Amino acid sequence: MNSVAAVRDIAGVTLRQLLGRRRTVLLVLLSVVPILLAAAFRAAGETDIERFTRIVFDGLYVAILLPLVAVLFGTGAFGAEIEDGTIVYLLAKPIPRAAVVIAKALSAAGVAIALTVASAGLSGVIELLPAGSDGQAATFGYITAMAVGSVCYATLFLALSLFTRRALVIGIGYMLVWEGGLSSLLPGIANLSIRQYSLGVADAFIQLHQDPARLTPSTAMTLAVILVVVAMVVASWRLMRFELPGSSD
Repeated sequence: MNSVAAVRDIAGVTLRQLLGRRRTVLLVLLSVVPILLAAAFRAAGETDIERFTRIVFDGLYVAILLPLVAVLFGTGAFGAEIEDGTIVYLLAKPIPRAAVVIAKALSAAGVAIALTVASAGLSGVIELLPAGSDGQAATFGYITAMAVGSVCYATLFLALSLFTRRALVIGIGYMLVWEGGLSSLLPGIANLSIRQYSLGVADAFIQLHQDPARLTPSTAMTLAVILVVVAMVVASWRLMRFELPGSSD
């Protein structure tokens, strides 16, 4: 099969699988919460950009919505096929394993980006854009942060899902313990924190965090690219050696 056509077809099937799950509806509902909060800020006449950014963008988007959405979609890209055994049909096709991984990663990251960026963008339009240039910079900064973070989380946990069926549990633990606690307390961990990559990228537009990002924008972007490339390579390698359920793996 032509690799480009294979990527397109696999991505289409994966998108239908991801969007057809009940958890997707719940994530959409969750993404509406910060939009409603932005509307509440606007209705109250709140014009403090830094306060809104701290509560909504840092507290809800970067800390909760972004990792939860991207981890769920990333682990779900292969998860259902591994669980029900239908991955055997995919692996039986004469398709390069890298093409399969690329298709799955594009689908998972694409859905995560669409959901998080749409939600963050709408929140920014409601509350921040009317505040002038600083509000516009904050909106664009966090939209970019949502996109970068979505790709990083989705590809990392897509790769992990090929090694263990507990990838979702590990992802939630990473989000709560590693990123929620340790990365804020131990500066050295910032190099291994997707949350810090996202905050660092946002700082390229405007710095409004209560606690400054521990990585410069260039360092954050470089580490994010390295993470995605390594995750894709590892996932492709693992898929080439993947043993079907019921084997000794």
